[in-house]
Amino acid sequence: MLVRLLLACLPIVVPAVATAQSGGTAHLYAYTVKDRAAFEAGYRQHLRWHARHADKLAWFAWYVTNGDRAGAFVDGTFGTTPDGLAGRPDPRGDGADFRANAGPHVSAIGDEGWELWREASRATPLEQRRPGTYLHVYAIAADDIAAFEAVIAARPLRAATWYRSLDKAPGHYLLMLTASSAGAPPPLSLRGGPVRTLRAETWRYAPRLALMPGVVLAR
Repeated sequence: MLVRLLLACLPIVVPAVATAQSGGTAHLYAYTVKDRAAFEAGYRQHLRWHARHADKLAWFAWYVTNGDRAGAFVDGTFGTTPDGLAGRPDPRGDGADFRANAGPHVSAIGDEGWELWREASRATPLEQRRPGTYLHVYAIAADDIAAFEAVIAARPLRAATWYRSLDKAPGHYLLMLTASSAGAPPPLSLRGGPVRTLRAETWRYAPRLALMPGVVLAR
């Protein structure tokens, strides 16, 4: 889906998604949207390109409802590997189709890579679940990584999914928690030395803009 941003934790198992992807890498992309109706029409056309090419990656989509990037669109794939993303069907054709159909209606503002921190996560990873309507997403930096990870691993947060950053991701960690509304995410209180919240957002899932392997595009 061309270079894009962000993630989550949620309910209802979807075996087709879980079996299609088994890695721990998440690739997330974010955009400001100029014309939502035109963008959604073009993006759905782009998803049809993925379906026609039998893409085995699962693509999820959200709108940011609260935070500095409120109004932004976020999409991403989870549970894959860098080789899996690079090996998707016809990456050049993928990018060209995105630019032709959805690109005119958005501006890119994010491209992040994350690796699932399995030892600290207590929620089922996103790729094994159907997303709930809302989630809180935090980008976090820890000054003392060893101390922070020791504390979190010893006393994991309930129902949390953690990712460690790969190249170009801000901070060191991404934390995802289910949310009950589109309102502001609550402040975090984390132990393990100085810890800073670099970004705190609430996302609303957009099922019409998501595509699961072997599943018909939602109306």
